[in-house]
Amino acid sequence: MPTKQPSIYLPELGLRRQGKVRDIYEQKDTLVLVASDRLSLFDRILKEPILEKGRILTELALFWFEKTKDIIPNHLVAHPDPNVTIVKKCRPIPIEIIVRGYLAGSMWRDYAKGARHKCGIHLPEGLKQNDPLPQPIVTPTTKSQEGHDEDITKEEILKTGILDKALWEEIETCALRLYERGREVLKGRGMILVDTKYEFGIDACNQLTLIDEIHTPDSSRFWFQKDLEKKEVRFPDKEFVREWARERGFTGDGPLIDLPDEIRVKVHQGYAELYEAITAQSIQKQQRSFPERMLENLKKAKMIKGYFALMILGSEKDKSHADKMAAVFAEEGIDYHLEIASAHKHTRALLDLLDLYNESLEPVVCLSVAGRSNALSGVCAANLKWPVIACPFFQDAGEYMVNIHSSLQMPSRVPVLTVIDPTNAALAAVRILKTMER
Repeated sequence: MPTKQPSIYLPELGLRRQGKVRDIYEQKDTLVLVASDRLSLFDRILKEPILEKGRILTELALFWFEKTKDIIPNHLVAHPDPNVTIVKKCRPIPIEIIVRGYLAGSMWRDYAKGARHKCGIHLPEGLKQNDPLPQPIVTPTTKSQEGHDEDITKEEILKTGILDKALWEEIETCALRLYERGREVLKGRGMILVDTKYEFGIDACNQLTLIDEIHTPDSSRFWFQKDLEKKEVRFPDKEFVREWARERGFTGDGPLIDLPDEIRVKVHQGYAELYEAITAQSIQKQQRSFPERMLENLKKAKMIKGYFALMILGSEKDKSHADKMAAVFAEEGIDYHLEIASAHKHTRALLDLLDLYNESLEPVVCLSVAGRSNALSGVCAANLKWPVIACPFFQDAGEYMVNIHSSLQMPSRVPVLTVIDPTNAALAAVRILKTMER
């Protein structure tokens, strides 16, 4: 079982935005969502991955999108890989909608301390842990970019103008219908949907749309009827990890907790058990790691070619070289990105950029353009795992001698290739990339 998160950056898809468990690439009218194997706990991302988690969650969401599309349209456009979905761009509703059918989790903990209201909804006296509620309730929360989400009432949502009354009522009705559909389907599988989270957005046609995921182990809690008949309550999802972490004093603050192998295996087994119980299908064993398989599937779908050029300039004045290189890449149909980052003046930004490209699944060639004291090429070659071609900028014979020698004289074990003409530098990069293509 892998002990660290795999590198899954795909520069041909554009700039990456990382959510808690997904990587997001923005296209013109769509988003490309890559489900990672990261595990989020109390809004913190743990260091250790969970085997096949991203694939299981994606395929479960697809299963439920199909089962609920008569209730509300969803954002799915295509599914080129088990870990990848292409979805419509929607304007997200800034509220998470949680539907609860049982007194469990945080609501039980608050109830046990004397709380008799949840998000403005009255809870009757005399309930015990895991009891069914008189009827399912909608308990919305804010969507926090940092820190924990906070409970909010329907009245607060309307009073502050986050949503108007008509849209809130449509969301509330849809959420309860989705929850009821989930309960109906799972009842036939000998399962119970305890509670779940939904996210909604507004699409380009101003239509309410279901986004994110639905009825997965990351968004929901499930019980098995056979366990309840034995007077047992077992959470074969992420809830047992939360309890395990709470017992060790971790609730999201302070240093991250390390996830032992036995817990990671148990999480994987729980996700697999839920997948097979919900879909009535066994998980197909994959012959390759998900990053390798994803790269090949995206190439087959013609979403990427499978290699990339990175041009880094030391300053704006170097752009004439970049223009000549870009013309070669355009002619060859090779995607590229241009960045301006002086090794002397923007050191931290440059190192962060190189760290990002070290995560690339696709082969990359870096072309660095800088003159005088050419630290740029050396810093790139010393910190980047991909080949670096220096193409020093110069304006006259005097600059030529200084700039070329600055690029040629690199420290030991800093392998910079130097090509003086920018067109030739780009052509050299093209040849290297084509031999590196996986």
